[in-house]
Amino acid sequence: MTVDPRFARSAGALEAAILQLAAERPIEDLTVSEIARAAHVSRATFYNHADSPEELLARVLIVDLDAVRGDFLRGAVTTDIVDQWRSSEVALMSHVLDHEDVYRTGLAPTQANRGTALAAILARHFEATMLQYAEAVAPRLFADPSQRLRLEMEAAFASHGLVGAIRAWLLSPAPRDREVASEILVEATPRYWFEITELPQR
Repeated sequence: MTVDPRFARSAGALEAAILQLAAERPIEDLTVSEIARAAHVSRATFYNHADSPEELLARVLIVDLDAVRGDFLRGAVTTDIVDQWRSSEVALMSHVLDHEDVYRTGLAPTQANRGTALAAILARHFEATMLQYAEAVAPRLFADPSQRLRLEMEAAFASHGLVGAIRAWLLSPAPRDREVASEILVEATPRYWFEITELPQR
C-alpha cells in the first residue's frame, strides 16, 4: 500500500510538534489548534491523523512501546522469563529516557492528585502486554474463567505500579541509570508473573 507523501509529511510534522509541546506542558493542557500551528498544518489535517492530542501522543509513543512488547513476547516463550523480563525493562527505560521530558511532564503529580492521560496510556499498554504474555505462556490458565478475574486484577495491579515506579524514577535526581532501575523493577514485580506457567491449569 502506497502512502501519500503529503500524509507522511504531515504525520512527521505532527509527531515532532506533539513531542516538543508535550515535553513542555501536560498533554491535557494542549489544544488541537496549537499543535496544528506548531506543525504548520491545518486543524482539518490534524483530525486526519488523530481525534485528540491524547490520541496523537499515544500513537507516537506506542510505536516504540509496541516494539518493546514484541521483543518481550517473542523471547518470553523461549528464554528464562526473569532474564527476558529484565531485558524488557531495560528496553522500556531506554524508551523513557529517549522521551524523558515528555514522560516527566506527563506523569508528574497533578494539583488535584488525579491520574494523568499519559499514565493511563502507559497503564493500558502494560496491562495488555501482561495479558498477552499470559495467553502466550499459559493459554489454558488464560482461557479458564475461574482464573480470569485474578489474572486481570494481577495485570491491572502490576501495570499501574509500573507507571508509578517510572514516575518516581523520573522525579529522582539525575543521573538516572536504566540498568539499576530495571533491576529494581524486576525485584518489585509480583512473583505471580514469573511463576504463571507453574500455576494449576485445568
